[in-house]
Parts: sequence; structure tokens; C-alpha cells
Amino acid sequence: MLFGDWGTSRLYVLGLAFALNGRASFWYIVAMCLLMIGVGWCYTIVCRLFPDGGGVYSAARERAEILAVIGALLLCADYVVTASLSCLDAFHYLGIKDMQFLGWPVDALATAVTILVIGFFNAFGPTKTGFAAMVVALATIALTLVIGIFCLPHLNPTELHITSPFGTSRWASWVGFTEIVLALSGVEAVANMTGIMVPPVEKTAKRTIFPVLIEIVILNLILAAAMSALPDSVVNARAPDGTLQHTGDMLKVIAHQFVDPYIPLFSAVSAFVFAALLLSAVNTSVGALVSVQFMLARDKELPRNFAGLNRYGMPFIPLVVASIIPAAVVLIFPKVESLADLYAIGVVGAIAINLGSISTNRKLALKTHERSIMLGLTAILIAIELTITVVKPHARSFALLVLVVGLAGRLATISSSRTLAIARNTRLGYLAVAGTAVILEFANAFILGDTWTSFSLSLGMAIAIGYLSSQVSRYRISTEEQELVYPGEGHPVDLELAAPPTARAKPKMLLEGSYKPKLHIMVPTQGNPRLIDFALEECKNRQAELQILFIRHLAVTPMGPTTIPSLAEDEAALRLFDRLRIQAQEVGVPLRLLYGVARDIPDAILDMAVTHGADMLLLGLTRRGTLWKAMKGDVIQGVAEHLPENIGLLIYS
Repeated sequence: MLFGDWGTSRLYVLGLAFALNGRASFWYIVAMCLLMIGVGWCYTIVCRLFPDGGGVYSAARERAEILAVIGALLLCADYVVTASLSCLDAFHYLGIKDMQFLGWPVDALATAVTILVIGFFNAFGPTKTGFAAMVVALATIALTLVIGIFCLPHLNPTELHITSPFGTSRWASWVGFTEIVLALSGVEAVANMTGIMVPPVEKTAKRTIFPVLIEIVILNLILAAAMSALPDSVVNARAPDGTLQHTGDMLKVIAHQFVDPYIPLFSAVSAFVFAALLLSAVNTSVGALVSVQFMLARDKELPRNFAGLNRYGMPFIPLVVASIIPAAVVLIFPKVESLADLYAIGVVGAIAINLGSISTNRKLALKTHERSIMLGLTAILIAIELTITVVKPHARSFALLVLVVGLAGRLATISSSRTLAIARNTRLGYLAVAGTAVILEFANAFILGDTWTSFSLSLGMAIAIGYLSSQVSRYRISTEEQELVYPGEGHPVDLELAAPPTARAKPKMLLEGSYKPKLHIMVPTQGNPRLIDFALEECKNRQAELQILFIRHLAVTPMGPTTIPSLAEDEAALRLFDRLRIQAQEVGVPLRLLYGVARDIPDAILDMAVTHGADMLLLGLTRRGTLWKAMKGDVIQGVAEHLPENIGLLIYS
């Protein structure tokens, strides 16, 4: 994941740096690498302090809920642009650019369609593409290393043409630096997922961050110098619209110039691999955007519908948002340069909030030098954020649009809660304010554009909505709801006795039959009627207890200590359990109802079988095809490979 962000960033940062700063770009990339080193080091500390998830949401929440929500929304803005920019640049590396279809850029259209297709496949939950992504990442490292080696002979005073970064003014130099701060979001995603890291988290985080950081910094500096050795006829080549032709595929150009004379077609093969890595980054960004929305919804900061899962364990509404918004953004901003303008304001703001929240929190165990360095980096990041706000009108408008819509959603979510002790008219008033704010923000963006007047109005709305949501949140009534923290991948949550805490009578999860059971047969199912009928008959014949296991697949990757869905929220499981109580009572079969939530279904089944002393597992044979099993995995095979010897396996076809 980290290389998917830092590694892909060089694929467009090199060209952007040259487009913005010319032959002084080498020094700007040096400065960016120094910033990456500082941020990377700080995030090893963040991971140590927050082993259950140390992203901006977790860190800022210890200071103020509204600050945490703002940080998460800025992170959403970053993931949107990351998906759009990575996908667009993938097509540039494939040579699809500078073409029009019905007046629309072909690369932007292809990007939008591809993002939607990636979103569609994500609707079926995570696929077994992790190994493929790792292979692509390793291939990218190897190919980039080859390019770097072939560039070394050309890094001499005769061929290098590097100018001073202070050619015009100090302000222009500073702006030039802020415009290429594009490679930081990956480390924020890593910090968010410390909850699923192999313990000890501190050591795992260092092993995750430092090797990637070293590779990125060293090769980025070599490639930046090699770019300065390219002839003017190459780096200054113009596209039909007058912009620089190779802003989006500079690494391919470097490979063509320095490697192709010795290894023919090397640049073409490399470009294909680079495009695959960029598409992998798109998939990661879409998944991260879904995770942030799911996390906010589970914490009741966004409407509860955003936490609803489809049958494959994916939050449906967040996935729709994570697919449509990046596709729309790339159609509105169809150039790498314009998307890059939107990029930094989100991630820089989120990381500044994260480091600032931690460094000013005296409750956290920070050494003096750690706190000082974090405070210094926070100041630098705030300066970068303010500079982008001044010089990038599109970026500030985009960020404020995300904030106003997100904060309005928070206000509507909190005020619509039935646990809120406010009058009905007051509740309706808050909802009206939230809806009006969203409408006015879109109208402001389309009518006034990126003017300072528009900025002032948007900022005022964001502050007002944020203040109102903070005030309303004070009236939240603490209810004793049964919420279990997601413990990590592959570990189900046993909710055998879970029930709505406000229910007058807790539903029975253990029912006696007409005989004392001699065996325990566990049946993982989400309601297959034929399998259930067979299981009841089999249990009756064997004088066995029927253990029905309903596992809700949670396909979204957890970000921080996210609460997971409970049985009380799962209507499908509740309906199934109600039906089973009647069926089991009619035939006199002892019944035990079990519920779990897990990312790894086979592992969850095995864990439940061992925990509840199952003597036999009864699994239904899926009718899905070979392609589905290759992408999603075969549950029966996964269970059979690790099933203890004392537990039998019966497969019902």
C-alpha cells in the first residue's frame, strides 16, 4: 500500500516538477524528499502511539471530535484526487493522450470509465489481487532500479543542466516547492491500519515505512538528476494544446532515452508495468475512501446508511460515492496538472492535523525531541496548506466543497438521531440548515467560481455548519449499545447472546430439543433453505445439536478502532434466526444460533467450530464458477486445508 502511493507518485511528480520549475526541478525534489523523510519518521512514532489505528481521525479525536471529522474529510478529498490522478496517468503511460472524442479528452473518458469499472468489481468485496499487486510493485522496483543504473553514467557535469531554485524570488521558489508535495498520503493510510499489523506494531511500522522510504528517496534523486540530463528537444516537447508533452509520463521518457539504446522496447514494457501499478493505486484509493466513510458512519458522524453492507460485505453507498466522485472529478479536471493542483491540499491538511494533534497532546508519551520535530513539521505543513489556499483557487474550492458537504452530513446525522433530546421543530430546523448549506455551496461553486468572494462564503458556511454540528453533538445521549471493536482480520466476533439492549426480551440463541444431543453439527449459512432442511434432518437422525453460524462478511478494511455491525443491526440474520427457531422446534432439534463478523470467512468458520466444540462441519457447495473462485477464493477449500483432525467435514451439493 505504501509503495502504491510513494512509488506511483514518482511516475507523475517528475514530470510535474519539470513543468512547474524547469531545470531547477532537481532541488525541489530534494526538498520534497527531505519532507518525506521527516513525515515518514514521524509516522513511525504515530504508529507506536496508536497501535489500534493512528490515522488523523484517531489522533485528532483525542483533541476534538469536529477536528477529527475535518481531518477525515480532508483525507477523503485526497483519496478522490489520488484515484483520478493515478488512473489518468496510467493511460498516459500507455500512450493514450492528446486525443479527442466528441469534444472530450479520450484519456479522461477512459479514466472515468475505468474508475467506475474498478468500483463495480469492488462491489463484490476484496478480490485475490493482493499477490498480483505485490508482483507489479516488485516489478516496478526492479525496472526503476534498472533505469536508475543506466542513468548513472549520464550524471556528469557535461550532461547535467541544473539551475538555481532561487532564479526569480523566494516566494516563487516556495510556491514551486508546495506545488510538488504530492507523495504523502500512503503513510497516513499505513497509520490508519496499525490495528491489523503484526505485533509489535512499532517494529512492524518501521519495517513497513523505512525500506520504502529509502528506495523512494534514493531513486527519486537519481531520476530527478537524470531528467535534468535530458536534451531540451525531449523535455520541452509540446502537446497540440501547447502544454509540455511528457508531464504525465516522464519516467517512460527517461527509460526511452537512456535504456532503450541498449535494451530495445524496455521503455514500452516498463510503461505497461507502471500503468498496472497506477491502476493498483486507484483500487487502493477507492478502498481507502470507502473505509473512511464507513468509519465515519459507524461513529455516527455520517448517516447510518453509509454503514450498510451489501451481501458481499461492502458498504454500498460509500462505494458508489468512491466511484462516481473521482470519475466526475477527472472529467471536470482532465489534465494531470489541474488534478495535481487539487492533490496536496487534502493530504497536507490531514497530516498537519494529525501531527499537530499528537505533538500538542501532553497525555501522549513523546520524547522532547520527538515533540519538537513534530511541531516543526506541523508548522511547515500548515505553511504549505496556506500557500496552496492562496495560489490554487481550484484546490481551495474543492476542499471547502468536501468540508461543507461532509459537515452538513454530520449535522444532519446528529440532529436526526432519536436519542437527541431536542424538540421536533428544532430538529427539523437543523436538517433544513444542513440541506440548505449543501445547495448553497454547490450554487456558490458554480456561480461565483474560484473567486475570493466564493472562498469567503464557503469558509463561512463550513465554520457555521461545523459550529452547529459541534453544538448539537453536546446533546447526544449516551445509550448503552453493544458495540464491539473490530479486533483484526480473520478474527470473528462471537455475538451469540447479542441482542438490542433496549429490547424487552432477549431473543433465545440456545434452544433445547426433544433429546439430549450426542454430537454438535455446525452449519455456516446465510439462509440456504435446502441446506438448512438437510441439516435439520441430519441432526435429528444423528441425535445432534444444530449450530447455525451466520457470518456477515466485512469486506471493508478497518481504519482505526472501528465498531463493527452487531446482530441487532443485521435484519437478514434476525429473520433467518426467527425462522430457524420455529423449524427446529417443530422437529425437536436442539439449536444454537451463532453470529460473527469477519473479513476472512474460512478462518472465521474454523475459529467458531473450535470455540463451540463442533464435531462436524456441514458446508453447502457453491454453484459459482471457476473465475469467481479464482478471484474470491473457495471457502470449502480454505476450511478443508486447516480443519482440525477431530472435526469432520460433510459437503452438501
